[in-house]
Amino acid sequence: MIGEQTFDAAGQRWTLFLGNAAQCAVEEHYGKGFFGVVADAIPDIDPETAFAIGTAMSTGKLDGLSIAAVEKMQTAMKTVRLSVLRDLAWFGLRRHHADVTLEDVSDIADDLGHEAFGDIIGKAIRAAQGKGDGDDAAPGKPRTRASGRTGKPSSTSGRARGSTPARSGTSARQRTARPSAGG
Repeated sequence: MIGEQTFDAAGQRWTLFLGNAAQCAVEEHYGKGFFGVVADAIPDIDPETAFAIGTAMSTGKLDGLSIAAVEKMQTAMKTVRLSVLRDLAWFGLRRHHADVTLEDVSDIADDLGHEAFGDIIGKAIRAAQGKGDGDDAAPGKPRTRASGRTGKPSSTSGRARGSTPARSGTSARQRTARPSAGG
């Protein structure tokens, strides 16, 4: 599926997907909208800055950020709610790993480190926002096909060759002339 994040951690291959079912489960758990919960995970930073920081961190190119953005990043990192990120990951993993526990998710975060763990969740969130499919397919896993035509092409239109088309609005009964307005 588009937006799935497949990764290896804690001795296992995992697939995280923050699709509709996971988003609804998050909303039911927290009693607010999905993106409101996401905003609570990093409360002191606007989404555009968070995206820029996440991109810079995942590519390792912090030198492209302004001093103000780096300062915002440092401040934001002090307010990140790891429990919310853990919960988002838990809900996102359950589609493919129904028996995953919160302890398992904590082990995954510990194995990956907070930066890589946050990057995986960030890619899944961006895909949930419709801002890309998150990541390339995992090794050995085919990419989702690009959308295009589906099904068989339709047959030729309606009538058979040589037949006469029916005239629109004709019927077997006689038409009566309408009286004219002049009388």
